[in-house]
Amino acid sequence: MSLQIAKLILYSRRGEVREVVFRPGALNILTGGSKTGKSAIIDIIDYCTGRSECNVADGVIRKYVGWYALLFQLGDGQIFIARRNPDVGDRTNGDIYMDRGSNIETPSESALFKNTTVGAVEKFLGAAIGISENEHRPPTPTRDPLEANFRHALLLSFQDQNDIDSKQRLFHRQGEDFVSQAIKDTLPYFLGAVDEDRLFKQSQLDQAKRELRQLERQLRDADALDSSTFPRARALVDEAKQVGLIDERTVALTYEAVLAVLQRVVRDTGVRDNFMVGDGEDVLAGLRAERQGLRTELERVNAEIRSTRTFTSETSGYEREAKEQRARLSSVGLIKHGDHDSAHCPLCESELPIPAPTVVQMQRSLQELSDQLEAVEAENPRLQLRLASLNREEADIEERLRENQQQIAARMRENEILRVQQDSFILQARTTGKITQYVETASTADTSSGLKSAIAASRIRVAALERELDAEAMKEKLDAFLNIIGRYMTQYSDDLELEHRGSQLRLDIRALTVVADTLDGPVPLFRMGSGENWVGYHVLAHLALHKWFRQKKRPVPGFIIFDQPSQAHYPPDRDAEGSIDGLSDEDQTAVLQLFKLAADAAAELAPELQIIIMDHADLKPEWFATAVIERWRKGEKLIPASWLQ
Repeated sequence: MSLQIAKLILYSRRGEVREVVFRPGALNILTGGSKTGKSAIIDIIDYCTGRSECNVADGVIRKYVGWYALLFQLGDGQIFIARRNPDVGDRTNGDIYMDRGSNIETPSESALFKNTTVGAVEKFLGAAIGISENEHRPPTPTRDPLEANFRHALLLSFQDQNDIDSKQRLFHRQGEDFVSQAIKDTLPYFLGAVDEDRLFKQSQLDQAKRELRQLERQLRDADALDSSTFPRARALVDEAKQVGLIDERTVALTYEAVLAVLQRVVRDTGVRDNFMVGDGEDVLAGLRAERQGLRTELERVNAEIRSTRTFTSETSGYEREAKEQRARLSSVGLIKHGDHDSAHCPLCESELPIPAPTVVQMQRSLQELSDQLEAVEAENPRLQLRLASLNREEADIEERLRENQQQIAARMRENEILRVQQDSFILQARTTGKITQYVETASTADTSSGLKSAIAASRIRVAALERELDAEAMKEKLDAFLNIIGRYMTQYSDDLELEHRGSQLRLDIRALTVVADTLDGPVPLFRMGSGENWVGYHVLAHLALHKWFRQKKRPVPGFIIFDQPSQAHYPPDRDAEGSIDGLSDEDQTAVLQLFKLAADAAAELAPELQIIIMDHADLKPEWFATAVIERWRKGEKLIPASWLQ
């Protein structure tokens, strides 16, 4: 099943919908004047399918479009993908919506929302067209391995107006950093020269090589065992004594005795069980946290003690002052009668210049002052009790702090002992590892003949896998495929009036160019003259490639888009409502031949290949008119005029 385009859909920022409907498995021609939006179609498709940046030119489209969308046809199913147009000044937007079904109706703009990611869409489309696990490993480790994906495949389906007449670049974006190398690395996979199970076989080869290296190391170790004086074994015994694995009084004079001692060390699981030593840092951290908590509590108690003492001091001062005031007012008791007027002295009855308080008022003040003094005197014992309680609490916390500090000091001493023990256990573990390796090697020394047999079998397996993955064999297959594609190119060239017509053409994927093999030697595209040749060879090379892709059912999108293929003969400044009658006979013939070649290729490969052409030319033959899906002239454009109102 080939992936083809059923619709290109635009949503305005007000929710209006514009659809461009394409016919799958056929030639689709979109003709129109300049600045109508034709060249934006490739950029829209590229952006919807995962391009990191939106390269639609700033202008009407970027200003008025809210979402771009595509409806893909894949066999009996459909895939709908919409992506939000970046805001003015931004280069990208991560909002992307995807739906799958058998017959998808165009959703409204309000139904669009982010339900997936750009990376997920790219992976889904790769799986949908059948890209399996693959990996290109460069012959030298100067570059990382590369896996062919949907974005690489899409490079083979676009020829924009800057690509199609270039003598230096044959493929879309070929001149960008790293893209040229990516095309070279992935094209053998897309052509089918790399087996689908190559990655699995490569994994098998890597595993087989690891096993072979392990067997060879075991054989080397077995061949390098001690001589008759067994110095390595004796050195291991001495090292084991130093780290405490063997009693220093142990004596072993023969090789068998030394080996038995070493084997006993390996069997001693008790030593290995003690290798893990407890870590006292957690306990120490807990004690330090407790100390911090006690210090915080002590600060709180000290603050409360200071507050209580301050309050007690202020209360005592108030009590002294109140007693003095009460003593002054006590003289009111000397007055026998309380019915005197305030203008005469209650004692001598003399007239006063300033009226004095009445006896009743002074008695009332004296009573209020006495009540307040009683309250203060009643409160003082409770304040003293609270102060004593706080002092006891302060002493208790200070005692706990002293105990905590002692525990911290003891824990630090114990931790130092644990670190020494841990270092000792690490040394024991390292020595035990050496002894274990020696004992295992010694046990295989007597079976070296079996090791040699295993190594021989492993080498045979590695050699067989290397033959299956032989780069030279892959190159031979690739050359055979390129020869067939070259024949297709040569056949297509018979329908065009190009320079070097009749020469054998071929695709050079090392230089990513078209080469004509002539009697005078090979002539690459950049040495061919005139834009007519460059456009013609671009078109026939991509038609030949897609013919191969469709015949071999390769995982490449089933569409190819050409933008302005007639520009070498019919440039925009000579546009006359699409008519080519004003061109020379040679130019008219060349334009007709170019479109007829595309029509014949679409008919030959229908329904597996969809060809989409955007151009100014609007030709008269019936086959051309049948292929036209829209004419963008007399106000008709990609963006409707109503959107601008």
